[in-house]
Amino acid sequence: MPEYTLYVDVWLLRLGCNFVFEYLLLWAAATITRTQTKPIRLGLGALAGTLHYFLYLLASVGLLPYYGLLRFLPIVIAVSLAMIIVTFYPLPSRRFLQVAGYFYGIGFVAAGVGMGAAYMFGGPGSPQFTIGTVASIAAILLIAELGWGIVHETIVNRVYRIQLEIRCDGKMVRTTALVDTGNHLKDPLNRQSVIIVDKDALTDLLPHRLAEVIAALGEGEAAAIDQLAGIKEWQTRLRLIPFSSIGKNNGMLIGFRPDEVRIGGSPFPGNVQPTIAVHPYSLDSNGEYMALVPPVLVESTLPAWEGGKADAKATSADA
Repeated sequence: MPEYTLYVDVWLLRLGCNFVFEYLLLWAAATITRTQTKPIRLGLGALAGTLHYFLYLLASVGLLPYYGLLRFLPIVIAVSLAMIIVTFYPLPSRRFLQVAGYFYGIGFVAAGVGMGAAYMFGGPGSPQFTIGTVASIAAILLIAELGWGIVHETIVNRVYRIQLEIRCDGKMVRTTALVDTGNHLKDPLNRQSVIIVDKDALTDLLPHRLAEVIAALGEGEAAAIDQLAGIKEWQTRLRLIPFSSIGKNNGMLIGFRPDEVRIGGSPFPGNVQPTIAVHPYSLDSNGEYMALVPPVLVESTLPAWEGGKADAKATSADA
């Protein structure tokens, strides 16, 4: 029986690189297809693939039988399908095929790059598989960014998206907001900054009659604004906030003064009391955020909130 010298640190490095490769491959397929999953399920899917790779390594040095079986294409495909199922189940068949298509497509290209790098930095008899795996990981990130910009999108999601809490009359709503450098709106009464919030995010907070007025104004019924006088319980809260944007000058948003607003769970200092402006339409067609927060409000919560100083691309709202 031939003898082998096993370097545990080298094997751990190869297994670690393989896990990262599998994780990023699943992550890229999920992000490109906008398929919901969780980091723990991505990790479990990657772990399933890494376990197969570990068994393959053991078999390759004779510590396990069935070396040829572990390399058998149907077995490799079965393992990859198991990874997708563990990560994304349950999925409609059409979405499953879409995810699998991106998974295999990116995987084949990245694996080809990795194999080329392994033999380029090694040799025909001793390829550098660790370098190859690192090259494969870099290829996944490059393909994902050049093709779909998902690396940049993920950074934006992490840095420029924040959790927003609005409290009023003993009720509270929570939603995701985008930090928006294009939002310079000010409350004309107290000159406080304005947070623009999608009407649908405030359904549980707004009086029913106020919601009807906002919907009517969104449909172009300017006369509906006269009905604000009849909403007695919110007379001291209501605001009219003028704005202009691309394609629309001298627009008007209905706003209100909430009891409290928090960003990332952190309250504002006492001298900062933002006004909420209600937007009659969806702010994001993908539903990834439902509010626009000016950067000055994010800065005002530091250092209590560790989200940091943020800038984001300008949107249509402007003073």
